[in-house]
Amino acid sequence: MNDLSSLAVKYRPHCWDDVIGQDVIVEILKTQVLKNSIKNTYIFSGASGCGKTTAARIFASDINNNQGSPIEIDGASNNGVDNVKQIISEASHRSLDSVYKVYIIDEAHMLTTQAWNAFLKTIEESPKYTVFIFCTTEPQKIPDTIKNRCMRFNFTRIKSDLIYSRLEQICINEHIEADSSVLDYISRISHGEMRNAISKLETCVGYSKKLTIENTLEALGNYSYDDYFELINAVVDGDFIKCNNIISSIYTSGIDMKVFIIDFLSFVLDIMKYSFNKDIKCTRLPNNYIDKLNFSIGFDSSSKYYSYYVDKLLELKNMIKTDIEPYQTILVMFNRMCKLV
Repeated sequence: MNDLSSLAVKYRPHCWDDVIGQDVIVEILKTQVLKNSIKNTYIFSGASGCGKTTAARIFASDINNNQGSPIEIDGASNNGVDNVKQIISEASHRSLDSVYKVYIIDEAHMLTTQAWNAFLKTIEESPKYTVFIFCTTEPQKIPDTIKNRCMRFNFTRIKSDLIYSRLEQICINEHIEADSSVLDYISRISHGEMRNAISKLETCVGYSKKLTIENTLEALGNYSYDDYFELINAVVDGDFIKCNNIISSIYTSGIDMKVFIIDFLSFVLDIMKYSFNKDIKCTRLPNNYIDKLNFSIGFDSSSKYYSYYVDKLLELKNMIKTDIEPYQTILVMFNRMCKLV
């Protein structure tokens, strides 16, 4: 395996056939090119790492028959009126090396209201051979007057099985040894973001050349599921002394207690989901924890109990938001959880 640090770049799609999980959008854009029905303004919205900017680059290349390059602008650092006026001025001139002059404006939601106002007339009456593609993770921040004048595509999060297949192919290409449980786990904790998943894989391989679920958890700095199972089982058993000992150990290890509660809430939420449908794929837990999951829900009305624990942990999460030292508050809530009050 070589040039590991650039895996996310190396495996970025360069043509439509490589784009994963956005079939409908790809088909519409390909049809527009085929029928020469190119629009002047687009909004590509969706979660980070799901292919917005990549699709914008491929589309720009497609409409220009692979000639020239799009002009990419970071909306976060070029968000003022003067920046937009400069873009507008340059957009009025034809491209010298391609048919269309294409602007890809990333983080478009960061543009100021004044900047959008300056953009409005150009968007309404765009130069015939200029295309604007606004990429954003927060489309609600773009003024309606702009959104109503653009063709909008909502990029969905990529399904975990598609991410798994992509990671598996990367491992084959790069001669990476990885257990299937590792790829399954990474694909389910990446929030449907392909770039995120590949970056996590890079991190893990940087730690070990042969990936197991154990060294993967260590590499990603994830909490110990064994400790969390022990803690939730103590809560279910009403054993506050054991809870206190586990939480005290977490506290003395130097872990941020607010982060601990957020992580533990996510963990208990996964158990609750599993208690309802008995499908580990609806959780973020590795497959090798199936026995512990079954043990943790192996009592009557387990779904009801875990719903209660989730509610209490949500309450606790809100309680400690502004706590300088939340340790004692956490202990009090766990005591209440043990007593079901």
